[in-house]
Amino acid sequence: MNTPIRIELPTIFGMKTVNAYLFLEPTPTLVDCGEQTDKSWEVLQAALAEHQLQIQDLARVIITHAHVDHIGMAGKIASESPHTEIWVSEYAYNWAVNPQEMNNIRQQVMQEYMQLFPQFVNSPFQQMMVQLYKKASSTWGEIPKDRIRKFTLEEKLHLGNLDWEIIYAPGHCNHQTCFYQPDTRQLISADMLLSITPSPVIDVTLKPPYKREKSLHQMIESFHKFAAMDIDQVYPGHYEPFQNHREIIQKQLDRINMRKKQCLELIKTGVDDFFVLLTELYGKSFPIPAIPMLVGYLDLLAEERLITTNKTKQGLKYYVT
Repeated sequence: MNTPIRIELPTIFGMKTVNAYLFLEPTPTLVDCGEQTDKSWEVLQAALAEHQLQIQDLARVIITHAHVDHIGMAGKIASESPHTEIWVSEYAYNWAVNPQEMNNIRQQVMQEYMQLFPQFVNSPFQQMMVQLYKKASSTWGEIPKDRIRKFTLEEKLHLGNLDWEIIYAPGHCNHQTCFYQPDTRQLISADMLLSITPSPVIDVTLKPPYKREKSLHQMIESFHKFAAMDIDQVYPGHYEPFQNHREIIQKQLDRINMRKKQCLELIKTGVDDFFVLLTELYGKSFPIPAIPMLVGYLDLLAEERLITTNKTKQGLKYYVT
C-alpha cells in the first residue's frame, strides 16, 4: 500500500484535530504525531491497533515541522519505543533538540515586536498569549538527542515502497517540509496547503542573530511553487485530504490580496493604529491567527512602498506613501 493512512488526533488548539499519516510498508512509519496528551496517546494507540500495530512497532516518526501539534508526542513515543527513530529536517533540527530554548527565543522576538504597540503591553491579549505558550510547552515532550535523525533536502524518504521527495516549504513557519511522490502525484502538505488559509506565524530566523521573519512573503512564494507542481492528491496537516490544490491556492492568494487591499484602504482613511486595523478587519473578537496575518499584510504593503511606518510615543503608526 503506497498511500498514507490518515490518523486524526485531538489537539488543544482551535483546529480541534491534527492529522498524522501512517505507512505500513516497508516498515511502519508515522508522519507527524500530535501533542503529548493522554487523549492523543489513546487515539494513536487505538489507530495503530486497527492495523495490528503497537507504538513499539514504529520504525520511524518523520516530522514535517516543529510545532507542538505535529511534534509534541515524539518524546513520549521515543521513551516508550526504544527502537523508534525521530526524523526531522535540517531546518527543524534545532527545534527538536532544544525546543524550550527555541520557543523562548521566538517568544522574546514576538514580545519585542508587539512592544511596538503600547495597547498590547499588559493587556488581556498579552496574558492570553502567555497562557497559550505555557499550554503548548506542557504538551511538547523532550526527545532524547541520540534518537533524532536529521534529514536533508537531497535525500528521499522511502514510504509505502515509493521514494518521496522532500520539499522546503516556509510560510506557515520557516522550518516546514512537505513530502511529494512524483509518480503518484501525492503530496503530504503539512500546514502549507490546507482547505482554509494557513496562518504565517510570527517566526524567527533559522540562525542567529535571531530576528522576525517576514512569514507571509515566504508563504506566498511557497504557494506559487506548489501551484506549479502536478499534484493529484493532497494530504494536509489538518482537515480532510483534497485534490483541487491549484483552486485552493488561488482562493487563498485572492483572499490575501483582498485583505491587503482592505488594509491599505483603511490606512488611506486615516486609520494608523495596528489594533484599530485589526478590529476593523476582523471585529473586536478577532481570532489569534488574525494578528500574524495583519503583520504580513503590513509587511507586504511596506515592501511594495505603498505605506510607511513611524515609531511614536503612541506606538508604531502607518501612513500612505
